[in-house]
Amino acid sequence: MPELLIKSNLGRKVANKLIQPYNILTTFFFRRSVEKAFQLDESPPGLTLNMSKPIDSNPPYIISAVDVVMYIVNTVIRRSIDTSQRAVIDSVIPNISSLLGSDFIGMIQRRMRDESYPKPNVQGGFPPEDKTVSFIVLLNSLDMANEYLARIVSNFLNPPDPATTNPSLAPNGMPPRTLQSAFPFRSDATDVAVRLQNLNASFTSKATELLNEGLKVLFSQVVKPRLRPILTDAFRDADYALDEQQTAELAMQLVSDGTLQAEDELLEQVPRAFERGWDALMRPIGRILSPRGYTALLDLTAEYLAKVLEKRVWSYAGGRASAYGAIRMERDFGGIISAISKGNYAVREMFGRTAQILMVANMEEEEWEELAGVAEGEMEWVLSEEERRKARTIVKA
Repeated sequence: MPELLIKSNLGRKVANKLIQPYNILTTFFFRRSVEKAFQLDESPPGLTLNMSKPIDSNPPYIISAVDVVMYIVNTVIRRSIDTSQRAVIDSVIPNISSLLGSDFIGMIQRRMRDESYPKPNVQGGFPPEDKTVSFIVLLNSLDMANEYLARIVSNFLNPPDPATTNPSLAPNGMPPRTLQSAFPFRSDATDVAVRLQNLNASFTSKATELLNEGLKVLFSQVVKPRLRPILTDAFRDADYALDEQQTAELAMQLVSDGTLQAEDELLEQVPRAFERGWDALMRPIGRILSPRGYTALLDLTAEYLAKVLEKRVWSYAGGRASAYGAIRMERDFGGIISAISKGNYAVREMFGRTAQILMVANMEEEEWEELAGVAEGEMEWVLSEEERRKARTIVKA
């Protein structure tokens, strides 16, 4: 805008009597709206981790404050843009960013820490279901708040064509103003766009950081304690030191004792028992947790299990497994990895070390000698040469 107009009496009056009060009132309105949204907040009813009970609510399972606050964000930004005043934008958008970070995210953080933290009531127990569900809902709320704000900012930066998205607004209606039409002078529209992008980036950074911390808590407090008994139950009767004949004799004994119904069940016992426990643990969480949150939680869980399984494989180094037992081990561990990566194949990469250890352990001498002559670049190893030699000691000579 021309300098003459900015410094004119009219310009100063507009700044002092309109823009400044507008900025103050808008900031007050937004802060009060966020407070009110949390005072009247409601969580989705009927959520449960019991898979036998249906959920009456519809996803995404988030607190009502998210919808209210993001609606207010959209409204305040739209009204500020409609003023066509850079001074309004330069004040309102940073204030929105600050209040979203301190009030909105701060309130969710306090609830996660003080009201919904999934902590067991007794030492060695599991967290109460209502705490776990409430914590998951808050994680969903952070995830969806990121998505909602990204949509809001995207709609301002790249507004849809009203003639195609809403025919009633074109050509005689009142379509939303574009940044270019609201700020036609010099690079004002570009500067406003940068303000909006910074708002989205700042909020996403803070919300994602808290979301990731919350997912780590969910893993350490809810998932990890239940994985130990699942693994213990899966490997209860697994003895990889037995040869094929000894394994058959053990299967016959278990059948005669009534532990198994058929001898073949022993060979499938480990992956079946693990998959049964895994589904009982993860499916109820996946039913409530948002898809992105569940994927991140699955990554944390797979990373932990990859280390546990690798450690278990190395425990057989020094000839503690028979040739037949090593084959069984590779098949059992493959079944466990398949159960974990069901629906997310990328998770399998985390088990690359375990898979290669078992592959090397089960190689025939001719295969191993042939592979030893292959150039380093022709075979993609995740194991060092020393680890590969150690893997060859798993099967007793």
